[in-house]
Amino acid sequence: MGDMLSVIEKAEESLDLEEALKLEEKLKKQEFDLDDYLTQIRQMKKMGSFSSLLGMIPGMNKLKDINIDEKEFVKIEAIICSMTKAEKKNTKLLNASRRIRISKRKRDNSK
Repeated sequence: MGDMLSVIEKAEESLDLEEALKLEEKLKKQEFDLDDYLTQIRQMKKMGSFSSLLGMIPGMNKLKDINIDEKEFVKIEAIICSMTKAEKKNTKLLNASRRIRISKRKRDNSK
């Protein structure tokens, strides 16, 4: 139980209540987009590594074979940052040529 309290304390320290309420409304209205996802990734990073956070959740320490590569989140951030605002709002716009453009920018951004 103590570890769960640590997670809650870390969340309270690094998360903004007003932002959380806005996000809740977006989720209810099904308006959650990639900008929101990026914001969530960045807020989670402020709390520490994903592996350490999962280790604090009761029962998760039994799943020892879960490997979380923190570098994958850096790649996700680079991909999302390489998109236009319209693409982040509506992923259906991502045709082949846009994906190629994003992948080229992603490589440049993650260096």
